[in-house]
Amino acid sequence: MSEGIVYQNKDILFKILGQTYKEKSFAAYGIDLPPIRELLPTDLPKIAANEKSIDNLFLLEDGTYAIVDYESVYKKANKIKYLNYIARVMEKYF
Repeated sequence: MSEGIVYQNKDILFKILGQTYKEKSFAAYGIDLPPIRELLPTDLPKIAANEKSIDNLFLLEDGTYAIVDYESVYKKANKIKYLNYIARVMEKYF
């Protein structure tokens, strides 16, 4: 067994850091959104062969949600993944 840094190391780090974002904002990223009220669970169960989970899901002070998914490379095909995330969040929280 080889040891080292796991392939998903950045995802793991950002998930852990997401826990510190409560009452902060996305202003540092140049994104104009209300402050974060709460970090929500990101497991949005759905029976599927390719189950994916969001990196972070935040409930903002104004009652809206911010879905944050970290990518190291831009892929146009990921937009479909994000649409599915939005649909699953709406199914769970609306």
